[in-house]
Amino acid sequence: MFVVLACSLAFGIYSYQFNSQPVAVGNLLQQATYLHDQKVAIPNFTFTDHNQKPFTVDSIDNKWTLWFFGFTHCPDICPITLGTLSTAVDQLKNEQNIDDLYIIFVSVDPDRDQPEQLKSYVTAFSQKAIGVTSDQQHLDAFMKNLGVVAVKQENEESPDEYLINHSSSVFLIAPDTGINAIFGSPHTVADIKQDYLTLREHFAVNE
Repeated sequence: MFVVLACSLAFGIYSYQFNSQPVAVGNLLQQATYLHDQKVAIPNFTFTDHNQKPFTVDSIDNKWTLWFFGFTHCPDICPITLGTLSTAVDQLKNEQNIDDLYIIFVSVDPDRDQPEQLKSYVTAFSQKAIGVTSDQQHLDAFMKNLGVVAVKQENEESPDEYLINHSSSVFLIAPDTGINAIFGSPHTVADIKQDYLTLREHFAVNE
């Protein structure tokens, strides 16, 4: 597995306002890279969620969401990252009474990750996790615009048992659907919680 650095966002993302001034909140973060003052818009998308319902930008309006790309047959980084995110979200709910933070797991393996498979997988980690996917063409365009990479590793001996090398960054999307920050790996519960609280407070003050 490999990480696409935050600088990859320079390619393909629609920026509706650029602010080159340094942002003080960035100096307070442990792991995340702050982007919200640059007003980077999340690309439009039309997914299907794990309940077989449409999932669009409207689905995340007025919510905080942590986005991670992976696949249910992933042997390591996906379950580790989803476990970390789920623990952070659960602790924030129990400790801070934060109930508007969700995990969005975007499957990069639409051939195998049908809605039923996604539901079984993501809900095993958290009831605040939502699995989504789409056709390969739409996924490829969406990932390209975000600077996310996913490369299928063919298995000639067992064609159905392939792996996918993919980016491991986590995107934090604010309630206005702008890209607020990116968390690079390795991910830790403590850093995600602390940075999220810092970013949430900054967003509330500057909204």
